[in-house]
Amino acid sequence: MQIKDKRPPTWISWWMAFSAVIVTWDAAYCFYRPRSFGEGDLAWIWKPYNLFQYSLVDYLYGQPGVDSGDGFTNAQALMNVIEVILALEYLYLRHTSPRTSNKTSNPAHSYHAHAPLVGFAGALMTASKTALYFLQEYFCQWCMVGHNTRFTFWTFTWLLVPSIVCIVLGRFISQALMRDTADQIAYLEHSTTQLSSSSSTPIEKTPSSTNPEFDQAESDAFSSHTPHPAALPLTFHPRDLNVFIIGSNRLAATRASTFLEAGAKVTIASTTSLTNSVAEIQHIVEVGKAQYKPLERNQNWSSIFSALEVSLVCVTDTLIGSQFRRSASSAKTIYETCSSLRIPVNISDQPLYSTYTFPSVHRFIGQNGESSNLQVAVTTNGQGCRLAGRIKREIVSRLPTNMGAAVDNVGKLRSKAKATPRLSEEEISDIPLNSPVAQLHTPSLSRVGSAEMLSKPVEDLEEISEEEQQLRRMRWVHQMSEYYSFEHLARLKEDELDQALATWSTSVPSPNGVTLRHHENGVARKGKILLIGSGPGHPGLLTVAAHHALKTATLILSDKLVPSEILALIPSTTKLHIAKKFPGNAEGAQNEMMELALDGAQKGEIVVRLKQGDPFVYGRGGEEVLYFRENGFESTVIPGISSALAAPLMMNIPVTQRGVSESLVLCTGVGRQGKSVKLPGYIKSRSLIMLMGVARINQIIETLTSEDQHEGRDGEKYPGYLPIGIIERASSPDQRIIVSTLNKIENSLKKLDERPPGMIIVGWSVLCLEGKGRVDILDKENQSIENEQQIVNEWLNGKEYKVNEGLQQGWKEILDEIQ
Repeated sequence: MQIKDKRPPTWISWWMAFSAVIVTWDAAYCFYRPRSFGEGDLAWIWKPYNLFQYSLVDYLYGQPGVDSGDGFTNAQALMNVIEVILALEYLYLRHTSPRTSNKTSNPAHSYHAHAPLVGFAGALMTASKTALYFLQEYFCQWCMVGHNTRFTFWTFTWLLVPSIVCIVLGRFISQALMRDTADQIAYLEHSTTQLSSSSSTPIEKTPSSTNPEFDQAESDAFSSHTPHPAALPLTFHPRDLNVFIIGSNRLAATRASTFLEAGAKVTIASTTSLTNSVAEIQHIVEVGKAQYKPLERNQNWSSIFSALEVSLVCVTDTLIGSQFRRSASSAKTIYETCSSLRIPVNISDQPLYSTYTFPSVHRFIGQNGESSNLQVAVTTNGQGCRLAGRIKREIVSRLPTNMGAAVDNVGKLRSKAKATPRLSEEEISDIPLNSPVAQLHTPSLSRVGSAEMLSKPVEDLEEISEEEQQLRRMRWVHQMSEYYSFEHLARLKEDELDQALATWSTSVPSPNGVTLRHHENGVARKGKILLIGSGPGHPGLLTVAAHHALKTATLILSDKLVPSEILALIPSTTKLHIAKKFPGNAEGAQNEMMELALDGAQKGEIVVRLKQGDPFVYGRGGEEVLYFRENGFESTVIPGISSALAAPLMMNIPVTQRGVSESLVLCTGVGRQGKSVKLPGYIKSRSLIMLMGVARINQIIETLTSEDQHEGRDGEKYPGYLPIGIIERASSPDQRIIVSTLNKIENSLKKLDERPPGMIIVGWSVLCLEGKGRVDILDKENQSIENEQQIVNEWLNGKEYKVNEGLQQGWKEILDEIQ
């Protein structure tokens, strides 16, 4: 939105045109006045003039002036000529100059910025000349008035009207000066905020130029209160593209460096010579990194952009406080030219004339001190450059310094995972992170009691197509990106990258040279194995015993779902291995972890098998206890807070509540080898909690709500309007619950991004403590279907679903204090 800027009134233009005609006639008369006297050869031209008593004027001060050679008449004629020129120039600047080559003018600003100044000068000259005539008349006792009264013709036409014109146009000039002053004040407060991109360089404040093409931009400022459409952040690769930068200030140098770093071909253009450009621009041009092109006024931008095959345009000489600042009309012309040629353009300090903006960027350092592929960019859509820089610094300070190495390693994993160029990461981006896949039929160590059967090759791998194997590898890279800690990803070596993508085998990886505590003083101690539950996720909900074990262990074997915040508690000298739960390889990953634990204990390690939640709540802890016992080790189990109970609690949902839920059933949505399990039937007074079922939500909902007696359900069907909650990342700062009804939850989940891990709770307890609460669900008056549906409708308030994110303030304060 532009600041409203009224145009000079049209009547001024009419008066200027009338004045130009009359004064031109008067100037000609003055030049040829002697030849019009008496019987002069030009007397016939001025006959109408001589019919009046004005001829007396010529004889009183015109002829004597000519006779004496004082030049008065010629001086008067010259003043008239200047007056006419000013009037004609005003008409041109007011009505003709603003038109662009495509005949499109700005309806809010359709006159040249200098028009009021020129018109003011012309009107002031007319009024001053008339005042001088009045002084002459006054001193000669009004002897030259002729046929007019003293205040008729001169007073109204040549004194009063020009004075009014001066007042009107003077207002336009004063408003422009006020805007200029405001711009300078804004610059002083904002001078260091305009260059917040990958590097920031302050701009020197220099006086404004009077060059009409590059004067101080006026009246095209934009209101900060205008709502802007959301920007679309994209990562753009301008390699080998032609970029055209207009300007020669430090901002232009910064933009040029940014584009050069991205591999673009840069041309810098300016009306100033290269020697008058900043030193940075001179340097990159002299070493051949960029080209320099001098510009002329009234440049044909379309021809330049087409001739150079420009792909991007960046205008920097519109920056507030810049020397030779480009006018708003010129910037608008560049914008319109770029739009017509479909060229993205950025114009500094003109966000609505920019199709792209520069965010505040930080590039992380990767391995060996080189720049990594990780860049963090923050944009405020052109509304707070300094604040964007501060936000960027806050984000960067909270991320590990080796984040860049982690990203580079994931990139290497992606390249290794794509053995053939058949699949891309985008092709599987829509697949849920934990969606079910066919399981490999790997024999379980905990059931065979021996590793002899495992020496046989897994025949399933030979039957899986190359494309399917690649799909599994790519999904495994996705899961590593989601579950592995940043530090662990950053520390991966080349051989470990290869191992990460290999399916499980009976070979046990040997230690990689990390010094372990049990080797101290050369005395080997008997190893031991501890099965530990890490709780729902937050380190503050870890038991004291579990925390002590993490600090004293020499080898930690962690499940994939254990949050990085808990893994961060592990000393850096402790060997850490995260379960390689390759898609479809759950049994193989479990076998690998048990083999590693047994091998470590046999070598004297203090081994911790770290599991999410509680080891015995779908943690397969019992299988590991039996396996280790069979091989000579009695493991110690340290319980953890189960997410089955803690996650609903964190969301203010009681799994049991008098008057609502008298019992609960805990089950899983995934059976052995990925098979379905038999779900319990519906009982109104019972809550149903399911772990590991979100990826199969469609199958679960169909099983629960099927009209007929479903083979996968043991009991009555669940009503479609029954409340359900999907709880994700419980106890983490970004925890979230999505609540809806059974018949709407599937579509609701499709509209939201995925945040694994998640769990499901079904039943009336989901809504019982919300707002004023409903703890009368089991009362007799609420037994009818109509009453139940009304309760649900009031709860959802007509919405399909509701979302609640983040920790409650009380919990957040407590957990933050613990950390």
